[in-house]
Formats: sequence, structure tokens, C-alpha cells
Amino acid sequence: MKKLVLVCVALCLLFLGCEKEGVYNPSKKIRRISEQQQGDIKQVKQEWTWDKNLLTKIDYFYKNQPSYTENLKYDSKNRIIKVEDYKYGDYYTITYNNNLISKVEYYWDEVMEESYFYTYENKKIAKIVYTSYDVKKSPKKDGFISLLIPKEIMNSINSCKEKSGTKGGDFIVTININYEGNNVSKIELMGEGVVNTYTFEQYDKKLNPFYYSFSPGGGTNLSKNNPGKQILKVVDDEGSFIITAEFEYTYDGNFPIEVVEKYALGGKTFRNTTFYEYK
Repeated sequence: MKKLVLVCVALCLLFLGCEKEGVYNPSKKIRRISEQQQGDIKQVKQEWTWDKNLLTKIDYFYKNQPSYTENLKYDSKNRIIKVEDYKYGDYYTITYNNNLISKVEYYWDEVMEESYFYTYENKKIAKIVYTSYDVKKSPKKDGFISLLIPKEIMNSINSCKEKSGTKGGDFIVTININYEGNNVSKIELMGEGVVNTYTFEQYDKKLNPFYYSFSPGGGTNLSKNNPGKQILKVVDDEGSFIITAEFEYTYDGNFPIEVVEKYALGGKTFRNTTFYEYK
């Protein structure tokens, strides 16, 4: 249970970009993302490279050193259709239906390891069905998939996979998403023996720099504004627990440049900070 708790508490932030379907062209372009965990030094996590209005690659870092690079490829409509890491030999393909993302597939050594199928209501993502065809492998949780599915959900998926072990067969997780206006109110993840429910409260009026980034309602994250509180409830065969995180924002105009996340776990209070630099 302790391991599950630690994985699940990697709480992410919700972010705004343009509203052109399938295209990421925000009015303020990210250049670098850094993080500072409590008790640690500030570390660069990502650097973004642009060709005019197109994001062409993301460099990822580990302990301030380059780790890997994902290269983004576009179709004639400037929609992202493939994201490839030449170092590790893995890649994502993105399929659209009327300019809405309908399917994402993840390949490792030319073998499809995972798939994500999208269902919409009023052009907002209402459900994602995730299938892993090899529970022993996981995508990079900080890689491109975290631009399409909120990072905390990917952490929950990986937690469920750990619990399932290597029982054989496909591993399936269903993600249901509810909204209030243009902001997510609840995300429920149902996997084998685990139900994770995230609720989001106290949204401000400022802008999330990734909203509408790749398809309506389904960019990096799913809300137009930034939440002040996130509540995670986990129910599994060992019982249940609740973790509450609160967020404080520093803005440059309407966009966040520093986000402080505070949460309590095991009687201790943690404070982690994410920094955004723009072009």
C-alpha cells in the first residue's frame, strides 16, 4: 500500500493554448520546465524547441543532464501524428476523427505495447480506454503521453499495472471525465482492483498554458483555468485513503511561471514547486 500511495501522490497541474483543433500553438510558448522537490535543488525537466509556431521536439532531463528527446511530426493540417524517440526506439502514433484525437498507440521496437481510445461529449473528452498488451513495460510517464493524458492519471495507471503484476492477458483501465463548464470537476480511473477518483476545486480565472493544446478538451491537460485544490481518493482491496493537494500560483500576466504544490502524507507536509519559462 505504501508504494501505491507514493506513486499516486505525483499530482500534476492543469494548464491554455490555442483552440485550433489538433494543433498546439499557444499565445505564449513554453521554453523550459523545471522542478524543485522539497529538500532538493531546482532541476531542469524539459526544454521545448519551436520552428515558428510548431513544437518540433522536447528534450527531457534527469538530474539536470540530458536523458532523451522526443521528436514531433505533423501532417498537412499541422496536426501531430507521430512522436518518436530515436534513442530508445519507441514512438507514439496519433489518429484523428474530424480533427479530434480518436486513438493513440505506443510502440516499442515496432511492437504495439499500449493503446488509448477516446470518446467525446460536446467535443470534450468523456472517456479514455487504456489497454496494455505487455504489463511488464510502461511508457515514460513524463514523456509525450503526459501531454495528452494528465500526469497523475498516468501515475495511477502505472500503479494499477504494478498491482496486477504479470498475470497475462491484456490490462485495461477505463478513465471517465466530468466537467463543470471548461474545467474538469472529476476524473475516475477504474482498473483491476483499484478505483482512483480525482476531484478538482477552487479554480482561478487565469489561463492554463496547455489547454486546447492538441484537440478540444484533450491537450496536455483538460481544464481552461488552474485549480486551487485536488482531492485524490483511492479504493483498493487493501482499503481506502484520501490525499488533498493545494496549489499556489505566481503569474506573468495570465500564465503561471511558478506553481507550488502542498500536500500531507504520513503525518508530514510536502512542498514541491514547478517553474515555467516562456519564449
